[in-house]
Parts: sequence; structure tokens; C-alpha cells
Amino acid sequence: MQRFLTAIYQKAEGEAKEQYRVLNFLELLAFINLFVFYSVYNVNVGYGADAQWQFSEAYALWQKYTIWSLVVICGMTFTQIGNVLLKGVTFLGIGLVVTLASSVLLPEQTIYFGIFTFLGMAMLLVQAMHSWLKKAPGSCGWLLSAIAYDLTRHLTDGVIIWQGKVIGHVPQLLYTKAMTWLGFPAAGFSSMEYVPFLPNIFLFLCGVYFFQFLTEHERGQEYLAKLR
Repeated sequence: MQRFLTAIYQKAEGEAKEQYRVLNFLELLAFINLFVFYSVYNVNVGYGADAQWQFSEAYALWQKYTIWSLVVICGMTFTQIGNVLLKGVTFLGIGLVVTLASSVLLPEQTIYFGIFTFLGMAMLLVQAMHSWLKKAPGSCGWLLSAIAYDLTRHLTDGVIIWQGKVIGHVPQLLYTKAMTWLGFPAAGFSSMEYVPFLPNIFLFLCGVYFFQFLTEHERGQEYLAKLR
């Protein structure tokens, strides 16, 4: 473990980090949207202003947009992180604080394995494998990540779906407490916000590879230059 963390730190310190202010601003807006979403949630559900709001279509769409946009944008800004180890561990710490705070303030709405926990894990793992991952062309990496995300996005339901059709069932023996973080929630598991490692790591990689794709082509480089 010590060697693993040391490798991540050395890679983070050894690479020059080119900043794109527009992307950083979009990331900030995504986090602000996350804060607004849960503020509205707490008012409506936590404090009883409109308990049925969480079952509305607006809630479902807003929640999906909030998670998807944040994961993709954080993937796109991944290479701009000055110290991946520090940011990843910080996000894991925030995730732990969120879990503890929600269990005390809203026991029935406790957050386990939420967005901050996921982002922390994703950043640490991708950084450890980045020298290998970036060998794939951006277009190929993005396409494979998108396909992998689509195939695994129903893992929590125990099935693999492709183009609206069930093509396989996941063995139920995988759905244990120890595997809940990965995307195989145990029976009876409940969390107000659940962002498992699978399939969301592939969504994160979509952002990483889309940014890489832009850097690999002259037109993409011209576009990125406007975002600085």
C-alpha cells in the first residue's frame, strides 16, 4: 500500500499540469449544482416541505444530471490536478464526513458510497494506471468506456443490458456487503445517494479520454486553447 501511494504521489508531482480555466469553472458549477440539489432535497424531504418530491420525475432527472455531469467534468479536469493523491484522499475524507453527518442528522437518509467517495477512489485508481491508460487513442478509449458504462449501468439490478435488451444476469453471490462499494449492493442496502464504482468509473474515463481526444488533434488543441 505504501508503494502504491508513493507511486501516485510521484506521478502527480512529476507531471506538468496545464490549466484550463473554463473547465475548472464548469467543475465549480457542477459542485455548486450538487450543493443546490441537496439543499432542495433537505428542505423538501429532510424537513418535510414536500416529502413526495423525491418520487417526482424532476427529482430523478436532476439527480442523474447532477451525478453524470460532475463525474464527466471531473474526468475531463483530471490531468489538471496538481496533487492527485491529496485531492483523492481529501474527497474520501469528505465522503466519510458526509456519511457520519447524514447518519446523525438524517438517520433514515444516510449516504453510503456517495459522489465524494466515488470521486476519491476514481482519482486514485486512474492516477495509478494513467501511464498505461493513456497509451490508448482518446477516441478508442472513449468509445470502449462508453460501451462498458452502458453494459454495466444496470448491475445494481442484477442484469446486463445492451440496447434495451437483457443479455445476461449477474450471479447473486456477488451481492454482499463487502461488494456494495463496487456496484453489487447487498439485499436491504439503502442509501440516499449511491454512486458505486461500477459503472461510474467508466463514465469518469469517458471524461478522461474525451479530454485526451481533444489534445491529440489540431482542431481539438485549438478549441482547448480557447478554454485557458
